[in-house]
Amino acid sequence: MGFTCQVVEHWNAFSRRRVDLFNFIDIVAIMPEGIDRIIGIQACAGASHAARRTKILAEPKAKLWLLYGGGIRVVSWSKKGPQGKAKNWKPRVEVIRLEMFTC
Repeated sequence: MGFTCQVVEHWNAFSRRRVDLFNFIDIVAIMPEGIDRIIGIQACAGASHAARRTKILAEPKAKLWLLYGGGIRVVSWSKKGPQGKAKNWKPRVEVIRLEMFTC
């Protein structure tokens, strides 16, 4: 799609866990043109999609990210395909919008 991307989550050896940028971004993607020129991406397995959306909507910094002009996407990956055939990894992309926040 033409984005330039960078992984921004890191491993905290002291707490022994991964830490996301602003508690919700795994990858930052930038593009010189378009509606969303900078996007924060939360990447996860398909089974975790709803939990990641809930995590983002509970994070005040996520709302600020949108208010300041950034975009947010939840991208989850799962194997899909016809029964009895080889399965391929397919992404599910959900756009997080300002009106989705309750507070």
